[in-house]
Amino acid sequence: MKLALIGGKIVTPFRVINNGAIVIENNKIWELGRVTDVEITDDCEVIDVSGKTITPGFVDLLVHGGGGFAFADGKDESVAGVSQYLIEHGSTTALASLYAKPKDQLLSDVRRLAKFIKNNPDSNLVGIHMEGPYLNKALKGCMNEDYLWKPTVESWDEMWEASEGLIKLMTIAPELPGSIAVMRKAASQGVVLSIGHSMANYEEVLLAIDNGAAHVTHMFNAMEPFHHRKPGIILAALMNKELKIELIADTLHVHPAVMEFLLKVKGASSIVLITDSIRVGGMHEGEFEFADQKVFMKDEKAILADGTLAGSTLTLNKAVRNMVRTANASITDAVRMASLNGAKVINAKKGILAAGKDADLVILDNDFEVEMTIIQGKIKYRRDAK
Repeated sequence: MKLALIGGKIVTPFRVINNGAIVIENNKIWELGRVTDVEITDDCEVIDVSGKTITPGFVDLLVHGGGGFAFADGKDESVAGVSQYLIEHGSTTALASLYAKPKDQLLSDVRRLAKFIKNNPDSNLVGIHMEGPYLNKALKGCMNEDYLWKPTVESWDEMWEASEGLIKLMTIAPELPGSIAVMRKAASQGVVLSIGHSMANYEEVLLAIDNGAAHVTHMFNAMEPFHHRKPGIILAALMNKELKIELIADTLHVHPAVMEFLLKVKGASSIVLITDSIRVGGMHEGEFEFADQKVFMKDEKAILADGTLAGSTLTLNKAVRNMVRTANASITDAVRMASLNGAKVINAKKGILAAGKDADLVILDNDFEVEMTIIQGKIKYRRDAK
């Protein structure tokens, strides 16, 4: 059985095709174009999406939880719960993110996630992002300082073995003693290294690039502010094309004017929209927990008791909307930053709509709310059926 989506605005994400049609066969896109140019055969299930926007499925490289669940909860039900929450907000590919914990607990989390991913090959979870544990205590953000590890190749080897090779991305502070050796080993194993929660100066960032760093975690957050005489991560990220930058486009972590500035200076090809969502995403106001610390949720903002931002409640469909409506991004650029760019970071064949590509798609209404999510050609979520 084939599936045909007709009448929608297709964002490829390099072009917009108005009154478009997409034919899906099995798990691939078979044909795509204007309705008048696409053959809709009798064996197609036809869904009219007129007035809607069809985009590639979103790719979230940094997400800890949502919908009341977290990847670090210690049970498969929570992993499945976050996965479903992401699907309902258009994320067809994601890295399950973990934060620093005491060694035995963190290794247990890594093993459990690795087994879940291997046992659920049709899931939207394709790997692990270790946000730590090799982070600088001076810029720990909402991390628990007591749980940060000293960088050693031996402890990295334990994490890598526990992950069964599924750690795809690791946030690390390259200035810490021992970090460069860890980075070199991880890079040799295909892990993408991201600079974050770090006090690194400009020269230390360049050294990190030479030793595998290709990414910057949640730009502007958990790093020193820009200083014209003491340049650090921010200037290095803007100046060096080797580095892609993650952006939490919730308008809280980064002001819309700064989001627009990043787009103009760094360019849409080098920005990856991420959520950094924690379990409070999609939840009511109240008190929750992150890394054994109290988190307070109000007005879609999650903070620790001292006012520090604790992750976010963002979803990628809202990140796209915010880029378009508050940062003057084109719809093509906004969608690209939420899909193709992240897919390229982890070498996933996702994020673009064309014949022969994986049929991972999202249908959005005019307010960027998710109407339908399709993964590998299968409808995984329909808002009208919820």
